[in-house]
Amino acid sequence: MRVVQYIINTHLLGLAPVNTQGETVMALLAVNVRNQLRGKIKVIVWGDVVSEVEVETSSGIITSVITTRSIKELALDIGSEVLALVKATDVSIAKL
Repeated sequence: MRVVQYIINTHLLGLAPVNTQGETVMALLAVNVRNQLRGKIKVIVWGDVVSEVEVETSSGIITSVITTRSIKELALDIGSEVLALVKATDVSIAKL
């Protein structure tokens, strides 16, 4: 049995994964990350331990580096709908 984890938030209603019959679905009722971008996976660059995931959002492409194990456990693939959660403790500004 596979465990599917997803987030429910007032901004994200209806984002629950499909085809979860017979699976345990875990839901977080809230998340404190305010920068949330919905998109689809366009590219996965596989690595032994960590991999790059490129997500196409309405704001452009976002690249995330996550563990290869997480990609497999979440059953992520090209075309998967995902939510990119951006939590930054430091934001730099450069004058153009």
